[in-house]
Amino acid sequence: MKPKKEHLVSLLSMLFLLLSNIGPNIGLSQGSTQTLERFLSTARELEKREDYAGAERTYQQALSAFPNQVEVLKRLGIVYQTELKFQDSIDVFQKVLQQNPRYPEVNFYLGHSYFGLNQFERALDCFDKELKVDPEYRRAHFYSAKVLRALNRDPEATQHLEILVRNDPKDSRVWYELALLYKSLGLRAFNHLDPDSVFFHALRGQSYAEGSYFAEAIKEFQEVLKQKPGFPGTHFSLGEAYYKVANYPESELELKKALQEDPNHPLANYYLAEILLKTEKAKEAIPFLRAAVAADPRLKMAHVQLGRSYLILENAEEALPVLSKALELDPNFKETHFQLARVYTRLKDEEKRKHHLAIFERLAKEEQEKDRNQKDAGETMREETKPSRDQPSSGSQPTPAAK
Repeated sequence: MKPKKEHLVSLLSMLFLLLSNIGPNIGLSQGSTQTLERFLSTARELEKREDYAGAERTYQQALSAFPNQVEVLKRLGIVYQTELKFQDSIDVFQKVLQQNPRYPEVNFYLGHSYFGLNQFERALDCFDKELKVDPEYRRAHFYSAKVLRALNRDPEATQHLEILVRNDPKDSRVWYELALLYKSLGLRAFNHLDPDSVFFHALRGQSYAEGSYFAEAIKEFQEVLKQKPGFPGTHFSLGEAYYKVANYPESELELKKALQEDPNHPLANYYLAEILLKTEKAKEAIPFLRAAVAADPRLKMAHVQLGRSYLILENAEEALPVLSKALELDPNFKETHFQLARVYTRLKDEEKRKHHLAIFERLAKEEQEKDRNQKDAGETMREETKPSRDQPSSGSQPTPAAK
C-alpha cells in the first residue's frame, strides 16, 4: 500500500531528526533523547491548544539544551510564522538550511514567510527549491500559484494549479482558484478588445449564451455575421441559440451552414437530428445522429436518440447496441433504461424488460423526491426570510403603541 505524502514527509522529518541527534548532538545518552522528545511533545500539545507563546518558550528551552537541533528549529520557525513573526521565522529556517539545504518542508515554510512579507520573488525561489526536492508537494504548487498571481504572471500560475487538479481532481479549493484565475485572464483579454470589433461581439455572444440569455446572444452573433460572414463557429453558435428558444426553422438554417464549415461537428449534427425528430422524421434524423456519435462517442443523448430512432422504425436489433453504449456512458440516466425496456419488449425478453423498467421507475422516483426536496427547501428559505407579523416590512411605518 503506497504511503500518503504526509506520512512520507513525517518519516523524512523523523529520519533527519535522528541523523541530527547523531550529528550535532553525538554522544547524547538515551535519557537526553527522551528529554528532547518530551520537549517536542509538550510543545505540540501547547500548539494544539493554540498556546503559541508557550510553545515558543518550550522550543527555545529545547534549543538551550540541544543547540542547533534542526527539527526543533523548524518547529520553532513554524510557531513564529503562526504568530506572524515572519522575520524571526526566516532567521530560524535559514539556520536549518545552513545545516541541511534539503530538509523537508523548510524551503516551503521559508517561502511562506517571505510571502507574508510580500517579498514575492524570494518566496517563489524558495517554493521552487522545495519542488526540486519534492515535485508533488501540493502546498508548494498552491502557493507558487498565489505568488505568481501577485507578480501578474497568471499563465505560469495556471500551470501549478493544473498540476494540482490533474493529481487530485476532487480538490474543490484548487478548482475554485483555477476558476478565478481563468476568469481574470478572460476579463483581461476582453478589456483589450475594441468594443465594436467582431471578436468583442463574438465573445459577448458566447457569454450571453452561457448565461442562457439567448435573445441577447442571437443579436451579438447576428452582428458578428454582419461584420464578417465567415467568422468561424458563429453559424453553429447562432443555430444553437435559435434551438434553445425553439426557433427551429432558423436553427436548422444556421446549423446546416455550420455543417458546411465542419461536416463532423457533433452538436450541429445532434441538434439537426433533434429538430427532425420533433417533426417525426426519424429516418432522416438517423444519418445526423450517426455522424454525431462518430464524431463524439461520449455524446450520451445522441446515442439515446439514435436508439430511439431505430425503435420508431421498429428496428430493435439496431437499437440495442446503441443504447447499451449509452448505458456504459451513464448507468443512471433514466431515459436509457426506458428505451431499453422498449427494446426488450420488442425482443420479447420479459426478464430484461422488467429489469430496466424497474430501474427507470426507481430513478424517476428519486428524481421526483429530489425535486420535491429542493422545492421544499426553497419554500422554507422564503418563509424564513419573510418579515414576521410583528416586524414591519421595508418601507412601512410601525403601528403607534396604544396609549
